[in-house]
Amino acid sequence: MQNSNYKLILGIVITFTLIQLTILFIFGYTPYPDSNAYIQLAHKCVEANEPYPIATENTPFIWNIGAINAIYYSLKLFGSITPLFIIYSLLKGCSAWFIFQISKKIFNYKTALIALILYVIYPANYGESTSALSELPFVFFMLAGITLTLHNKSISGGMLLAIGNWFRPMGIVFILSLVIYLIFINKKKIITLITGYVTVIMLIGGITFYRTGYFIYQAKTGWMSLLEYSLDNSNDKKAKEIHQNVYNIINNNKISATDKDEQLRSICLKWIMDHKTEYISQMPKKLINTYISDNVNLCVFIKDKNKKEYMYESLSMKTIKNSFPILNRIQWLAIINIIYYYLILICSCIGIYIIIRKKQIHQLIIPGSIITLGTLILLVAGHGEARFHIPLMPFFIILSAYIIEYVYNKKIE
Repeated sequence: MQNSNYKLILGIVITFTLIQLTILFIFGYTPYPDSNAYIQLAHKCVEANEPYPIATENTPFIWNIGAINAIYYSLKLFGSITPLFIIYSLLKGCSAWFIFQISKKIFNYKTALIALILYVIYPANYGESTSALSELPFVFFMLAGITLTLHNKSISGGMLLAIGNWFRPMGIVFILSLVIYLIFINKKKIITLITGYVTVIMLIGGITFYRTGYFIYQAKTGWMSLLEYSLDNSNDKKAKEIHQNVYNIINNNKISATDKDEQLRSICLKWIMDHKTEYISQMPKKLINTYISDNVNLCVFIKDKNKKEYMYESLSMKTIKNSFPILNRIQWLAIINIIYYYLILICSCIGIYIIIRKKQIHQLIIPGSIITLGTLILLVAGHGEARFHIPLMPFFIILSAYIIEYVYNKKIE
């Protein structure tokens, strides 16, 4: 890359990062329910003087371990969560850099520059570092792992993917996508990629086993969440009875969180086998709920957000629709953001079509596999929430950048 080009990219990334830090110090902490719960658990860990999960505490389930431990170490080392949010702001900036690097490796410099610009001007990409949610560090480690793998450092790439999985248990989507890519590009690197991934999984699980007696390397909430969603959206007459059974299991202090997860898995799989048609029929609603909007991160700008019982209500699609056109400034920003979001989705779909038509399938493997596998996982094992598609957004943006660059080249030909 020429020196002037390098300075341009670096300037964009640094500016993007500084804005993240500015938003953090102006608007402060954003109290999402999960973030609040992570912080409460981290405080318990500080009191017990050990990382999460606490060996002597019998919890209803194991939540996102990496996210809670990041808070724990921030509290333990600095007595505050603010240093963690500063680090998260830096990670968000680095994520923009990795998106550029991935786009450049898959496509070219122009597409990479467009992807970077699309990413940094997207309103939803601001304010994410003002909470302790797991998506931001997860996305950082996934993008870093992909970048290293694309630059022939697959063992380090696999290790970073495993660390990301520690924050949010979706690492399988990204490592499988890279394995598919390497099958076509460099099969020898598959072994080193998986070796790096498994090594860190064994390390995390081994340390947790040493402390607690259980090999735990990621969150264990999936079966409970899937079962509860399935029952809540079911016509099954026994749903209330099963719900009560779930409640009894998660509140049983005589069994471990791991044992609870295994029992819930058994109940969930049995329900699915007995209600196959109903289970599949719930998937379209999950898909809609997952991709209907991308306004969650805009909660950072809400006035008196610490005093609101349901902070997201004013930014929900239903509220904006019912209030239109009498909206406040944040709601107008949400409308701009949602239009931008839908344009990204549309452009990415066109990008997929053009790549397939041009038979350049190798360029589609990574972004296409991640979007496809990620969406399938959310439909099969998720419960449909707009926040859940956030880890997939960088790849929608990369595909959108491709089609913009393609159209531009067509115009100047």
